[in-house]
Amino acid sequence: MHISRREWMLAAACWGELLRAQTKRFSWLDSATAAEIEAIASQIIPDDDTPGAKQAGVIYFIDGALAGYDLDQRELYQRGLAETQVKRAAMFPGSSSIASLAKDQQIALLKAIEQTEFFQQVRRHTVLGFFGHPKYGGNRGLAGWKLIGVEHQMEYQPPFGYYDAEVSREGSN
Repeated sequence: MHISRREWMLAAACWGELLRAQTKRFSWLDSATAAEIEAIASQIIPDDDTPGAKQAGVIYFIDGALAGYDLDQRELYQRGLAETQVKRAAMFPGSSSIASLAKDQQIALLKAIEQTEFFQQVRRHTVLGFFGHPKYGGNRGLAGWKLIGVEHQMEYQPPFGYYDAEVSREGSN
C-alpha cells in the first residue's frame, strides 16, 4: 500500500486529535454518573434523522462545565440525580439505572421531573453543549451547527443574518 505525501501530512496533522478522541476521559464525572446524565441528555436532543446529544458528545461538555466554570452546579447534579434515581425506582420497580430504561420509560421519567431545577440545568447544559463551540467539549463533528446551518469559518463578516442585512440596507439609505 502506497501512502502519498498528502495523505501522510493529513494523517500527521490529525494524529493528536485522533489520540485525544480515543483517550477522552472525564474530569469530574465518573463513568456510571456520566452514563445516567448522557441518557437524560439523549432524550432532550435525541439521535434520530440527525445526530443528537450523544453523537455530539454533549456529556463531555457537561463534564467540562462541572469541572470548570459551572462547578457551583455540582451539588445540584448530585442531589438531582439522586432524587431522579428514587423517582426511577418508584416508577419502574426492578430497574437498575436511567440508562438501562427503554426509550419510552426514559421519556416518562423525564416528564415526571421536567419541572425540577435539576432537569432544567441538564437541559441548559445539553443545549449549550450541542450548539456551542466544539473546543468546549460538545458539538462533535459540528453536529449542532450543521443542524441549524452554521458554516464554521475562521472569521465572520456582517451581515450575519436577515435582520442584519435589513439594518445595513436601511443605514445606507
